[in-house]
Amino acid sequence: MHLGLRCILLTERMILYMTEKEFMSGSELRQYLHISTRKMKYLMDHNYIPHENTGHATHKYRVLKEDAEKFKFRMENEIGFLAELNGMFSNRTEWQPIPLIEVTEENCNAFRQWLEKEWAELPEALPTQTAAELVGHNPQSIHKLIKENVLPGVKIGAVQYIPKTEFISYMASPKKLSTPRTEKYKELIKAFKYKQRREHENEQRRCKRKMKSRNCID
Repeated sequence: MHLGLRCILLTERMILYMTEKEFMSGSELRQYLHISTRKMKYLMDHNYIPHENTGHATHKYRVLKEDAEKFKFRMENEIGFLAELNGMFSNRTEWQPIPLIEVTEENCNAFRQWLEKEWAELPEALPTQTAAELVGHNPQSIHKLIKENVLPGVKIGAVQYIPKTEFISYMASPKKLSTPRTEKYKELIKAFKYKQRREHENEQRRCKRKMKSRNCID
């Protein structure tokens, strides 16, 4: 009887030991990824890394080693991965991206109309993965917006979709235009600015030609 009990206890301890070995604590993950505590907490709170919240004051986060290894591989090998966080944790002051265009109602509407033309051939219901890729976001950030009711979403099978019109309106909102974080989103704004500048230059040329033709008539 005592031998059987000892075997059970030993087995339970071995299972617990093996389970613990499959996971990393938040501090272990921070050291493994060579990142600051602030950045680690941000990644967890914004669901960049799948994790379990233990609810404890200490050792709050628990991450599968497999997920940690996948995340580290992406950090070291995937170009543009986490680009939206560049500079955010460089010092203790709150980091704010610099707007690339003047955030006015006119510019917001013009940018929205430009995105509608740029993405005209895309389906009206966008998979969250596609939406994230369009602006260089992590798919988890799109899921978070749906969860917080910022964007509407519907799940069909294993895929979650958002309306293209709603996504465009959100990406052309004053809040988004004033805080461009990802390189992909910045490229979209720059392309829009270039189109605006070309249109302005063409309009100036047309005006000069009209004035010249009038002078010739006079």
